[in-house]
Amino acid sequence: MDATMENKMGLPPPYESTTPYPAPPPSYFGSNPPPPGPVIPTAPPRTTVITTGPTVSRPGKLGPGPTGTLCATCNKSVVTRVEYVANNRTHIVSAALCVLAGCCCGCLVPYCMTSCKTANHYCPQCKAFIGSRVPS
Repeated sequence: MDATMENKMGLPPPYESTTPYPAPPPSYFGSNPPPPGPVIPTAPPRTTVITTGPTVSRPGKLGPGPTGTLCATCNKSVVTRVEYVANNRTHIVSAALCVLAGCCCGCLVPYCMTSCKTANHYCPQCKAFIGSRVPS
């Protein structure tokens, strides 16, 4: 029987002979064979370095005026130096006074009041920034 005749009769095609096993992959060890038994890789020893940085202590509650606290930079107990800076609240109160009062003189009042400004606290010894108090 020929192949076309087998296909017409519904028979499967004849099997071709193949090699019994494929060739093994190349060795990853080169010319040195692996040692007998399981291979357990060993990790290099680890070195741990522990460093201590400067401790940063949060100041307690800072008031609207000079406040006694511990400076985190120079580690001295100091009474802070305060600088008052205008913030968004100062500008909003000023604009509201200008609209309500109808004159421009009333809008300058919030810029003269420390209760409408942010109080920035600094160390008088080392001049480091300690913190700020925003009015509520």
